[in-house]
Amino acid sequence: MEHIKIGLIGCGKQALKHISGLRKIPGVELVLADINPQVAEKLGHKEGIPWVPDVKEIYNDPEVKAIDICTPTPFHVGLISRALETGRHFFCEKPLCENLAEARRIEALLNDRIGMVGYIYRFSPVFELGKKLFEDVPRGQHSLVLGRVVSAFFRLGGRGSQQIWKHLKSEGGGAFKEMLVHILDLALWYFGPVKENKVLYRDLLRPRRIIQGKEAQVDAEDYVLVRLKMECGVEVLLQADLITPAFTQFMEVQGENGTFLGSIQPEMASFIYCLQDAAGYPAGKTVLNYAQLNLFEAQMAEFVRSLRLKKEPSRCSLRESIQLLETFEKLEKD
Repeated sequence: MEHIKIGLIGCGKQALKHISGLRKIPGVELVLADINPQVAEKLGHKEGIPWVPDVKEIYNDPEVKAIDICTPTPFHVGLISRALETGRHFFCEKPLCENLAEARRIEALLNDRIGMVGYIYRFSPVFELGKKLFEDVPRGQHSLVLGRVVSAFFRLGGRGSQQIWKHLKSEGGGAFKEMLVHILDLALWYFGPVKENKVLYRDLLRPRRIIQGKEAQVDAEDYVLVRLKMECGVEVLLQADLITPAFTQFMEVQGENGTFLGSIQPEMASFIYCLQDAAGYPAGKTVLNYAQLNLFEAQMAEFVRSLRLKKEPSRCSLRESIQLLETFEKLEKD
């Protein structure tokens, strides 16, 4: 089994999730770095992982074959570009970068290296089922279970207030980049390209926040409602926010033969409802039960598998992230 050393940059909350996934993979070695060396040192000691006091040391280490980026979005393009210029593969948290121009710069540097972006919901079993249910829809065909799909609603809400940067425009924060990108990614994964797009509502509803025990004035939007008309004809609504007291995530799709409701939340029952028997599903409601899965373990395992096979990942590739940014940039200009 090929030994792979990965340099993880950015030792905040997301880093712990990546570490939990990478540690489960045989033959993977980690080294940590952060713009604040004390943060890297603290996490390194806590997790028993080597750390370096300067991010430059990650890039200067010839044994490091890939970079895992867990920093705020404005830092992505610089860190990714340097990784590619020094011959490394990369994984980064969503979104890939701040705009399409940056994405094209990254694409031009990729060559034969692997790039993957963390759209974690694609690894949820219930959303993998959704992909199978709708795999024919982007080509203008009917779902074997739901028949002609006519509409879909995606919802993602969270309370925010964990890090100040998540609520500042200058730091790449806001409901657009923090939340909407996840459900936009699912919509594109299921239904293909967008024909028409419209931001129906975008606003800052809570300009003052209590963050880490201190009151803060913030300026990034915390509520977004978007309408998409897909080329395949499906009408899609996306609603994302940073104001929901308890995390909420689900999607609901309506077809002429029934409904699919999917959520990663165990307390929200996912189901398929059919008016008539179809493709092995009986008429009526079929509740979908899945064992709890660590999505970060599945995500990081796919990245390492891709590195070892020297092959584009089966999902969340650089190519798909650029397609998402093309749509995202149109929305941001709306």
